[in-house]
Amino acid sequence: MITAVWLSLTSTTLAASAGGTSTGFHGHVTIGPLQPVCQVGTPCDGPAKGVTLTFTRNATVKRVVTNALGNYRVLLRAGFYTVSANRGMSMRPRRVWVHRGYDAKLDFAIDTGLR
Repeated sequence: MITAVWLSLTSTTLAASAGGTSTGFHGHVTIGPLQPVCQVGTPCDGPAKGVTLTFTRNATVKRVVTNALGNYRVLLRAGFYTVSANRGMSMRPRRVWVHRGYDAKLDFAIDTGLR
């Protein structure tokens, strides 16, 4: 599981923040499928607006709520975190690595379980 997350992180753009003081993630969260049968020409997923993402490392918990477009930004200390959402059946990735001094773009996908 950690290997899959590492591949996800290395494929994103890591941008050093101004002054190298900001560490964490920013990105977009989608949720879907939004209907049992997807139709051609109609998106099957959409932005996960108002979703609370919880980043947990040992006893440390940090929460952030996505905006109306499904975007988020969170500042975290370096290390491994488990991530969960308050909606949906499952979310990917579930474990992430925060690199010190980087504000990395990391998108999440929430699966509603509709089939």
